[in-house]
Amino acid sequence: MSYVVLARKYRPQSFSEIYSQEHIVRIFKNSIESNRIGQAYLFTGARGVGKTSVARILAKSLNCSEALSINPCNKCPNCKDITDSISPDVIEIDGASNTGVDDVRELQKELLYTTTNSRYKIIIIDEVHMLSKNAFNALLKTLEEPAANVIFIFATTEPHKVLPTIVSRCQRLDFKKIPVHMIVKRLREVANIENIIIDDEALYPIAKKADGGMRDALSLMDQVISYGLNHITVKLVENIFGFVGYEVINLLMKSISSSNPKEMLKCFLNIIDQGVDIQEFINEFLEYLRQFLYIKLNIDQEGISENILVFMKDLCNEFTEDEILYIINYLVETKNNLRTSSTPEILAELSFIKIAKISEMKSLKSILESLSFNKLKLENDSNKMTTFEKKSTVEKNTVPNSNHSEASIKTQVGHAFDSVSSSNKNPTSINELVKNNPNLNEFINITNSKIRQE
Repeated sequence: MSYVVLARKYRPQSFSEIYSQEHIVRIFKNSIESNRIGQAYLFTGARGVGKTSVARILAKSLNCSEALSINPCNKCPNCKDITDSISPDVIEIDGASNTGVDDVRELQKELLYTTTNSRYKIIIIDEVHMLSKNAFNALLKTLEEPAANVIFIFATTEPHKVLPTIVSRCQRLDFKKIPVHMIVKRLREVANIENIIIDDEALYPIAKKADGGMRDALSLMDQVISYGLNHITVKLVENIFGFVGYEVINLLMKSISSSNPKEMLKCFLNIIDQGVDIQEFINEFLEYLRQFLYIKLNIDQEGISENILVFMKDLCNEFTEDEILYIINYLVETKNNLRTSSTPEILAELSFIKIAKISEMKSLKSILESLSFNKLKLENDSNKMTTFEKKSTVEKNTVPNSNHSEASIKTQVGHAFDSVSSSNKNPTSINELVKNNPNLNEFINITNSKIRQE
């Protein structure tokens, strides 16, 4: 028998083998136990998360010859036929290649026939969003009022392209991406069954590259096994998929912390010389920085060896949270600019040199604090100048007024001497004369001030 790829060989055959879709399993478990089976379902979610597999398992649960149960036996003729995709009562249609009204009419003719030896006639349409608008409209009436034993199951990765009139006639079930640790768990199970020697650290890069899809992870696992038959290590996985790895990125972070653009550029050029795609490298760097930030925030991380984790924790002390966020934002901006640049390598080199000089850049907080301090100082200086100007203005206004009244003071002083002479009372001293005549005192002060100025 020819080789069967891992994605097909280890395809889930029961709800217990479905990973990270507990909410979906619970809905169907309750529906079957309470006999509340819907007439149409819409499965949405990313690729490889189990939409078609769940549709087939549901079909086996509903048509199992042993019993109507959430756990199909997988041994009866009905279950075996559905597993082998040869059941006459479970029709699978590829929406991408059957997009027209004529295809829908053929399907409607098929629904006129009763089931052979099953409880339900189940129609599974994969990639249903590829149907044309006219095909959707032709399906509306059949979908709204199907026969009592007909169930539609639609699967799509782009639910926004499905007509609202179709969605409103279905129970929509959203499938979640599978977490990395769950994919790693499944890969370890498969490796043990296949007697493959693979390090635990090597499973995490595979799971991360799968981007939440179990099918993608198993396909990548096939590729890795073909490359390293005897013993699969993390270095081997990095070489296959063009990953840079933690050790190299740690060197880049070290050159940033030491403000060494020369070493930064040297490391970057070595990475490019190895044939690593710039966009893929920036994606890997961003993922590293995300984990780096989590470590800075004391959030536990998976898939990192103990030695690298200790090194990253020590390296975190040389960066502030604002600096890490700045590097992330700048790399995202660089990644977007690379898409439209005719010289991506030059743009990337300049960006990494600028990142290496992050210590020379002041944070926005420090700039605002400096501006606030300078503004306060300016206001204080301005207040001092205003006080001085007011004082000068008062002095200027006072002197002319004194000068202006000088003639009248002289007149009053003359009257003072005349009154002394006419009264034939000689003052005992000049002080007594001044004391009894305030205007004379002011005249003397003005005269003394003028003498000092001259």
